[in-house]
Amino acid sequence: MQPHSVESSDDEDRSLMETGPVEVGMTAETKELYREDFHHAWEEWSPDDIGINSKATPASAKFALIIRREKQNGDTEEPVLALYSITVQSPLIKRRLGPVFAGYQGINTNLKKLEFHAPFREFFYRWSEFVRATPGVEDSDDNEKKHFKLLFDIISFEITPHIDQTEDLLRNNVISFDYVWALFEPGTEVHSKVDGHDRLYFLNGGQYQKLPGDMKIYKLSCRYVDTDGKSFGYVTTTLMITQFDNVKPISDLNVLPSHLHPQIGEIRARLEKRGRLFEMLKGTHYKSYSGPSIWRNMPFSGVSKHFVDDGRVMVDAKSFMRYNGESTGQLQPLDGPISSEHLDVMQELADPDDNLDYAPPAVQLMQHMARRARRRFASGQPAMKGSTSLSENHYVLCNPSVKGFDFQAKEWVYLYVDHVKDIVWNNDAFEQLVLPHEYKQIVWAFVDAQLSGSDNFDDVVRGKGKGIILLLSGEPGTGKTLTSESVAEAMKKPLYSMGAGELGNDAAEVEQNLRRVLDLSTKWGAVLLLDECDVFLERRTTHDLQRNKLVSVFLRLLEYYQGVMFLTTNRVASFDPAFESRIHLTIHYPQLDFDSRLHVWRIFVKPGSASSSVSEQELEALARPELNGRQIKNIVKTARLLAARDKTPLTLGQLKTVLTVKGVDVTITGKALTNGA
Repeated sequence: MQPHSVESSDDEDRSLMETGPVEVGMTAETKELYREDFHHAWEEWSPDDIGINSKATPASAKFALIIRREKQNGDTEEPVLALYSITVQSPLIKRRLGPVFAGYQGINTNLKKLEFHAPFREFFYRWSEFVRATPGVEDSDDNEKKHFKLLFDIISFEITPHIDQTEDLLRNNVISFDYVWALFEPGTEVHSKVDGHDRLYFLNGGQYQKLPGDMKIYKLSCRYVDTDGKSFGYVTTTLMITQFDNVKPISDLNVLPSHLHPQIGEIRARLEKRGRLFEMLKGTHYKSYSGPSIWRNMPFSGVSKHFVDDGRVMVDAKSFMRYNGESTGQLQPLDGPISSEHLDVMQELADPDDNLDYAPPAVQLMQHMARRARRRFASGQPAMKGSTSLSENHYVLCNPSVKGFDFQAKEWVYLYVDHVKDIVWNNDAFEQLVLPHEYKQIVWAFVDAQLSGSDNFDDVVRGKGKGIILLLSGEPGTGKTLTSESVAEAMKKPLYSMGAGELGNDAAEVEQNLRRVLDLSTKWGAVLLLDECDVFLERRTTHDLQRNKLVSVFLRLLEYYQGVMFLTTNRVASFDPAFESRIHLTIHYPQLDFDSRLHVWRIFVKPGSASSSVSEQELEALARPELNGRQIKNIVKTARLLAARDKTPLTLGQLKTVLTVKGVDVTITGKALTNGA
């Protein structure tokens, strides 16, 4: 339990009014209060018979300390009076405690009444500093010595047995579960391995907790650095150490202070590098990703891990939280600047030449290393609330993952920073597109003008009709989808590709999903491909009201879309007339002619390369059968699998094997091709 301010009781206030003002806390005495249990009020009991209540408690403001004890069941059947809390009222003691608890979270020694609760672990963590604060022989203020001795004698009686036990454990490099707390001072940097990743956290505090079945854990409240896409802040999480029997090596704990980890130097360097990448990924970034990702909103489990192989992702924490119901209120402000006075105290306490001869050697070493770790974290000027950058000391505390969107899976995901890479663009994609030159020119002009923002034409109604919509029609495998893919690649923009079935069937569901897709595409500057969208574009009728609703929703949302959209269809003749005025360019893709097929074969086979032994003459023969682009790609892909099995370059024989299975007959100069021809 953390120290806090304690108000005077009503009896104390009345007594003060009757006796007049007193010098608060200046009487070098303690005031003892007792209670039967937590249901009862604190009382002053007769010292001879603690079962008899006296009259109302007299004014206690003058006493240096207020000591509270309560009955507790001890190891025997008879109850014992256990120390419950100490309220420090003496300004002389509080002045001495200031440097002792400098930087200690939750303690403010300037409070009028400063209260500490059993088991007084804060004094254990700062024992060396507490002993150092004892007035020495050179101090001339005898009253200050008397005041401090009152507190020291009580605390020493409570803490010394724990120091002795901890010393014995640390001397042997082991720890018991009952003394795990001794390792974890609030404000300490702690290490844990989470999901295979080294993590460092800043410790808020820890406490024992009993679980069902008499199992106990030591629960640690920690914080780490995360981002909402705009600024950085702390997120609180919980780590736990489960109960274990006897003792175990400290290094075997799943959570331990970072300064006790044998490889902390190497880990810190690696995490600092990762933290710098994390900082760079704040905001919106289109990236390549190869590695495990964690999906959000999976049934039952809530999350599911998948592996992404050379996929395209959008790092965007703000949109992630918007569409997954997460609140930016989770972020807590980063610490403000540390005062120069605080730094001077930390410097003094961390002096490696200081001889801490009033604590056992192992405890001295542990406390000294903990102070150095605290000072390392506090020595920089940590970022303030709402900061858009991080200090050096925050990098190691950064989340190892970022929030984003997987374009292939169409899922919101957590992405590990170490696997996020820059995209290697295919600069030849658009040039390899099988499309008449004049068509390619006009497609490029439309898309480039829209994505670059050079076309500021607006409708009579502002914001209406500012998008570019291109309709691509034709038989399967003629290059419709490839057009949008190659345009996005050449423009170095994301491609958000989705089928009509992914939007749903109900009009309300379609509107919600389509609005989200349009908003995201506009924000990301993405090329949007809506593949096989016939159901939304079909002519409306008087007997199918449900489909009419779908078409109407689609028409209305297209009107205000401000990005680039490609629509593909095989049934342009059945379109609703209302779409004609909303589509800026319609391109019909005929069946591939011989020259087009030859071009496609050449792209996939790569004649003359080290991976292929197919000649140009053989390619011309392969181009004669009327195959579409997708069929050609699948044939070559299958043949390359055969080549990989045979550990040879791609040969005509392997292509012939696949063609034979598909029932395609190919001849060269009047002769049928055979294996090995």
